[in-house]
Order: sequence, then structure tokens, then C-alpha cells
Amino acid sequence: MNTELSTEIRPGTYTIDSSRSTCTLVVTHAFGLMPVNATVAISGGTVTLTTDPARYTASATLEAASFRSGSRQRDRDVTKRFFNAARYPQIAFRSIGFNDRRITGVLSVRGTNSPVTLDITSWASTGNGYRASATTEIDRITAGVKAGRGMVARKVLFTLEVVVSAS
Repeated sequence: MNTELSTEIRPGTYTIDSSRSTCTLVVTHAFGLMPVNATVAISGGTVTLTTDPARYTASATLEAASFRSGSRQRDRDVTKRFFNAARYPQIAFRSIGFNDRRITGVLSVRGTNSPVTLDITSWASTGNGYRASATTEIDRITAGVKAGRGMVARKVLFTLEVVVSAS
């Protein structure tokens, strides 16, 4: 895959294909034990590319209740206690800047906005859009997820695999 963002950029607005896009996360026990791998569904979003990379924009919406880790009990606990999905059903991201292979933005979880920087690890044309991968490490306490202190580590590794198509 090509990682140069300047290659083959076609200006336009692209829509996230939620059926071909995923968000995975890894979190560990507070003492570094038992890493948990999980997914959260990406339900939508857009990427707008222009001739000026400084004017690129991106947004994404994730469904808090879609957390899946392979354990029904854990999934219920996370969606209820950690995400409070009944009150805050969506996790949202919006960009505030692009710089080469980094996207800075704001992450909204449980009504709390926190800064986040995504590192783009791959980028490739798909003919009518693009496929991109990005990673970030989020401090869950800063992001508003305070449940589980003493049980769950503060840092959560997010990996996004996103496919966008021309709108």
C-alpha cells in the first residue's frame, strides 16, 4: 500500500463505507495483564480532499453499543458502565488539521471532547475512493471514560481501517 498522501489525490467528498470499515481497540488490565481486543462499528463519516492538504477534513461516527470483545458480560459492562451507550450512543471524531500523515482532531466520548492525533499508516487508491489505516493511543480518562479505575489501564490503542467512496 502506498503511504504517500500526495499520490493520486482526487479532490472531492468521500463517504465512509461502514460495511468495509472497522475500528479495533486493545486495552490491558491496569497491571499489564490480559490484553482485550475488541471492535466498535463505524456507522458513518466523510473525508473531504481538496487541492490544498491544509483544507482536508474528516469525520467519523462509531456506535458505542456495538463494542464486541468475545465476552457477552464484558461487552454489556463496557457499553453500560464505560461508554454509557444508553445516554451517549455515539462516539464521534472530527478533524481540525492534517499534516502529512497525521490527522489532529477532537474525539467526543460520553459528552467529553478530548484532543487526538491519528497516525496514518497506509493509504491507497481503490478506484472510486481510498483505503486508509490509522492508529492512535487514547488516554481513556481524558476522553471521559472513568469507570474501571484500578482494573483497566488508562491507555487504549485504536486502529482504524477505513474505506471511503466518492459521494
